[in-house]
Amino acid sequence: MFDPLLAADRLPKLAERAMRDAIVTRRSRQLLVDDALIRFEQHVQRGARDGIRPALLFAERDRIVRELGRFMQSRLAARLFAIDRRDVASVARAARPFDAIVRGKRGGLYGVVFRRLASDGRRLESMRAIRNAANAYGPEKLRGVLVYDFTTGAVRTLRCGTRPVELTAA
Repeated sequence: MFDPLLAADRLPKLAERAMRDAIVTRRSRQLLVDDALIRFEQHVQRGARDGIRPALLFAERDRIVRELGRFMQSRLAARLFAIDRRDVASVARAARPFDAIVRGKRGGLYGVVFRRLASDGRRLESMRAIRNAANAYGPEKLRGVLVYDFTTGAVRTLRCGTRPVELTAA
């Protein structure tokens, strides 16, 4: 299944999926990294029965630990883990194309997306795709989307369906 030459391209995608799944299922904040590593190993074993070079696996495991450690120290992580279960509208497959849909303090819905965003022009295309998905989201209009970048640890807020700001002269 896995071509050893293509594994370096495929492993980061599997690791990203494992981290996203571990965060949205949020069984335990203390075991988040362990859960992500276990999920990553399961994804790799499913796809690569012949095995992958250990150096590639160790590098990706270290990256998972580093990126989730940075996430756990972020304000977004504190806010997401403080959300009451009744304010989580949907997660995982039910929230597609987002990782989660949550209710804000004023009752509005917000999409939450966890990705490794590219550092070049592809980042803009990713943001456009996320905004288009938010505008096309069906059941109820989203007020915005929170995009967490695993690579940099940055959180970006994409506003959706808001009225333009009116400027007034003082």
